[in-house]
Amino acid sequence: MRVTDRTVERNYLYSVNHAESKLAKLQDMVTTGMNYSKPQDDPIGVERSIALRHHIAINQQYLRNADRALAWMSQVEQALGDINQIINRAQDLAIQGETATTPDDARAYIAMEIHQLRDEVMSIAQRTMEGKSLLIGTMPVWKVGPGLTVTVNDLTGLLNQLADDLLTLENGLSASDVSQIRAGRAALEVAADAVLSQRAENGARINRLEMLNGKMTSLDIEYKKLLSSSEDVDLSELLVRLQSAEAAYQAALAVGARLIQPTLLDYLK
Repeated sequence: MRVTDRTVERNYLYSVNHAESKLAKLQDMVTTGMNYSKPQDDPIGVERSIALRHHIAINQQYLRNADRALAWMSQVEQALGDINQIINRAQDLAIQGETATTPDDARAYIAMEIHQLRDEVMSIAQRTMEGKSLLIGTMPVWKVGPGLTVTVNDLTGLLNQLADDLLTLENGLSASDVSQIRAGRAALEVAADAVLSQRAENGARINRLEMLNGKMTSLDIEYKKLLSSSEDVDLSELLVRLQSAEAAYQAALAVGARLIQPTLLDYLK
């Protein structure tokens, strides 16, 4: 079989172009730090990356929802703590007013402080967060996982009842009615138990969310590790491959220079 100069030239150019293309691809990988720049470079890897990025986006949204829920519940806990202090103070005042040796004018002063405590309860009931009522009305619902939602309790009934109990105590003190004062103090004991129950329930939700938050954070880290293994190059390995490709390209150029060296002048000699 006769091998013409054109055949040699064509084969040489094909080899050089192939080596140059391989070298350019490796250089692009070093520059971008990714295993592929176009979907056709690795269709399976691209599909896997898209799926992982989708899972990361969903998981991060769950994390944001959980953080918002935790912030809300922390404010609820603060409000319940303030209410508990009000009840404790009102109980102390009720005991003073219930004492038979307490004069009527002293009871009147105690009634004035109970009135202020009742106003404070109503003020707490009006607290807001993110433009929404914190304790009363329709509470927000947060989706913190696949099919998993959390919310907080509407405390309208508890706060209204507490305000009524404080009003009963205030009226009893103003009228120096010991039986009514006792009734108000007894009602405050019930209210204290109700607040304690709400704090326990809210605390359980906070603990659950913190555990869930930790799991989702770990999952987010694992997803990102998988994404990195799919997309990111092994730089040390890639540099070795790049050096090898550069050597192959230079060798191809050197061989081509020797193959195509004869010219018309060489034949005329």
